[in-house]
Amino acid sequence: MSSLWEQRAARNEALFREVNENIARLEERFGTSAGESVFICECSNEQCTEHVPVDGSTYRKIREYPRRFLVLPGHVDDTVESVIEERPGYLIVEKTGAAGDIAEHAS
Repeated sequence: MSSLWEQRAARNEALFREVNENIARLEERFGTSAGESVFICECSNEQCTEHVPVDGSTYRKIREYPRRFLVLPGHVDDTVESVIEERPGYLIVEKTGAAGDIAEHAS
């Protein structure tokens, strides 16, 4: 059984992911995805709206895995995710446990 915190964190992250997917779709549609795009940090902090500069193709590759999210350094929540990859300026994390299950089913 998942904790209320895990459920809330997973829902917050799914919301940020949805915003970022809309950004990616708009940039593809209007042809602005050639360089870096500005996405919203997909961390579990519902008040975080910090920007993460990432190119559109990298973002799409992260999205291929429903448990993976884009976060800024220092925004990792070790209780619900683990760092998969460190890149200059951002991290790719993967949700674990119940948070991972929720993230996977929300995609």
